[in-house]
Amino acid sequence: MKKKRVPYLFVLLLLAWSFLTTGCWDRREIEDLGITIGMSIDTAKHAPSKEEKQIPHHHKKLIPLSLTYQIVNPKVIGGTRRSSSSKQKPYINITSTGETAFQVLRETSTRAGRPPFFMHLKMIVLGDDVSRKMDLSQLLNLYLRDTEMRRTVNLAIIKGSGRDVLEAKTKNEDLPSFEFMQLVNNMAKTIHICRPITVGEVSEKIATDTSFLIPRVVVHKQEIKLAGAAVISGKTGKMLGWLGEEETAGINLILGAGKTAETRPGGIIESSIDGDNAPFSFEIGKVHSKIIPSLKNGRISFTVQIKVEGRIGEDWNMHENSFSEAYVQKVNQAVAKEVKRLVLDSLDKTQKGYRADVAGFGKRLHIQYPETWRKVKDNWDEQFSQVPVKVAVSVKTADFSLKGKKK
Repeated sequence: MKKKRVPYLFVLLLLAWSFLTTGCWDRREIEDLGITIGMSIDTAKHAPSKEEKQIPHHHKKLIPLSLTYQIVNPKVIGGTRRSSSSKQKPYINITSTGETAFQVLRETSTRAGRPPFFMHLKMIVLGDDVSRKMDLSQLLNLYLRDTEMRRTVNLAIIKGSGRDVLEAKTKNEDLPSFEFMQLVNNMAKTIHICRPITVGEVSEKIATDTSFLIPRVVVHKQEIKLAGAAVISGKTGKMLGWLGEEETAGINLILGAGKTAETRPGGIIESSIDGDNAPFSFEIGKVHSKIIPSLKNGRISFTVQIKVEGRIGEDWNMHENSFSEAYVQKVNQAVAKEVKRLVLDSLDKTQKGYRADVAGFGKRLHIQYPETWRKVKDNWDEQFSQVPVKVAVSVKTADFSLKGKKK
């Protein structure tokens, strides 16, 4: 009697199926996770304890940190929208202190049943005090190493305590961290806020000694607002100072079109025609900019060419005629003059004041004159502070809103 042979293919399929049906052996229930969607980093302001006084001398140079984690409260946030009558907040803010971020994280685990889980982290807010004292590459080292946290987490800096942002009131969102993220996406509506920057981008900038900007967040009457930017030195990784809203607008105009719709500069430029007290608002539609390096007799110089296209959104001159070519030209000239002022003011602050190239002039020099770049790159920010920059602006009014379009 012949024995029946089991087909080898059938056996292989059974083995493969057994691997696919093992289940999520390493799964973690959502109720057991301390889902952290925002956090802040500040310097700890407290008197040293007896234990801290006994720290070895070589460790006392470390700046004590205060980290606050905004953790989702699963009891309040469920499948339905939070009731307006609920007294519980949809989040829990937990603050711990220590000498390093890792130490603080472990300390938090002794005080919270659900330790911070960073897979869904959206933003980190830095206090200006810790940003001035510490290299950001050291401050963010844990989060760059941790595989649980994404490098796309957004950064912001506040004058004062970062915890204030996590305690702020919200208008459209249940959680302050989500409210902040909604504001970050509004750059297409205004040129007065800084382009968003992520943890990964900060790491790349510092690794190449490139200075850059981080959005400035302001808390006024417990409300969050984005306004201006913080200037970070690529050499030291520390904060140099602030840019106001108009100076930030100038840098945005130099940078021109962003990679995504959220990072393309938009908003309003207010101006008036010479000799006329009636202002008008020019709504930006498109911005194209180009930084052109020049090398003559070993001397470096730059020309910034900016082309702005937009429409007249509002005009207080009741006698204006948007169909008149002469009037449109006056509008274009007035807007060009204002754009040039914003750009020159921003360069005066960053190039002459902070001696920091935050708009990418060095990158353009590197591309066009690599030999020259190799000679100046080690001390570029200082070199850049002495380089002449010319600004050329052209403006095109393409739309007059409901008053008609130019033919």
